[in-house]
Amino acid sequence: MRSLRKIALLGFIIMSFFVSCASAPSRSPSRPASPAVNDVVTGHGEGESLGQALSRAKIDAIRKGVEILIGREALANNMERIKKVLFDTSNPNAYLYMDTLETLKKDNTGTIDEPNYVYELKIRVRLDAIKKVLDANAIATEAGADAKDGRAKELVEDEMRDEPLPPFKPEKLSPEEEEFLSNYLDKLTYMVYFDEKSAEDEFLIKSAISMANNYLLSQGYSLIDLEQIEKLKNDQQLLYEEETGKELSLIQWIAQKLNADVYIELDAVTEGQSKDDKYYGSAKVTLKIFEASTGVLLGAIPYSSPRTFSKVSEFDAISNALQSTVYKAMAAAVKQTRNVLSGKYRDGIQYDLVLQSTPDQKTIARFRSKLRNKDKVKDIKTIYQSSEETKFAVYFLGSVEELEELIYDVSDSIPGMEYIEPVVIRGKSLTFDTGLE
Repeated sequence: MRSLRKIALLGFIIMSFFVSCASAPSRSPSRPASPAVNDVVTGHGEGESLGQALSRAKIDAIRKGVEILIGREALANNMERIKKVLFDTSNPNAYLYMDTLETLKKDNTGTIDEPNYVYELKIRVRLDAIKKVLDANAIATEAGADAKDGRAKELVEDEMRDEPLPPFKPEKLSPEEEEFLSNYLDKLTYMVYFDEKSAEDEFLIKSAISMANNYLLSQGYSLIDLEQIEKLKNDQQLLYEEETGKELSLIQWIAQKLNADVYIELDAVTEGQSKDDKYYGSAKVTLKIFEASTGVLLGAIPYSSPRTFSKVSEFDAISNALQSTVYKAMAAAVKQTRNVLSGKYRDGIQYDLVLQSTPDQKTIARFRSKLRNKDKVKDIKTIYQSSEETKFAVYFLGSVEELEELIYDVSDSIPGMEYIEPVVIRGKSLTFDTGLE
């Protein structure tokens, strides 16, 4: 009898094992039961300026987000309506997670006089934001071929629990904004320095920088003098390393410290020749233009001189060739800078906003939401946040003084932040103590 019971018990255990195997999920516990549709896409854009190419790349990414939601066929059938309500927006950032943007390619495939900028990126699209617009315009958002089994719907519902979207901005800048942008570009502060890897004679390079500065002064621009740059470079090397950990180049750090908007790295290669007491010189110059606050390359200007003549010396001939070439190259560099920034800044000038003492993230989220909804604020991106400090990139079409006043205005409306105090405001960087405990 006991043997029969043991056999029956063993049979029950074996049967239970097979039943449990049949009913157990095949997936690993660490993986989700129904992975969300992939909302990371690539975008391609081309234009006459880098800003225009970037904007078109964002629109291409949004188009792919629409395709995820409704499929390629529905997108083609509704293209005109979708273009009007989505693709013609002046604020594509509202449909993208800007903190996930990854630049894949950035190039000028044209010439200096007829540029053709190409921008390729990878980014997460806000399917919830796109769906809201499609729904509001009665454009079906059933999941397309790439979003089967309701996975797109699940993702959209999850993302709708995220913070509210910023309001739509007008398709064109207001006359006041247009005027501000034009005046702002007219008053840029430039800093010109030589490429430290340059093998050219130091005296010649410094004379070239003097010529570049003379051009800027003749056009009414503000500039950082070479002596100021070298003084800071020599005196503050240790501070630079402590503050940046060498994450920024020394020249960019100096440009930020001296409140430059744009810095230009100048390099040159010169050649001289003498024959029958006649002296000849030629020069090739390259100017690399950077936005000081971000370090973004705005363009590279190569320029070559015709051969120049001097009766004095070979050095004099070379110097004349170099200075005349720099003068012409600077004209092209300033034009390039204005064209690129004019397109880029239509989405707002980037300011770094640091809030110290941020233990209550709900209060900080309310601050961010209210600031985002203010006029002239085009977008806000969270760089990092902790209980000690939170940093935002604020895209604002106004001066640093206007942004400072706006921060006080917003803080006054949020309980607990009424006593916000400025710590330091320099260039495009603003740091405040919130007063929160």
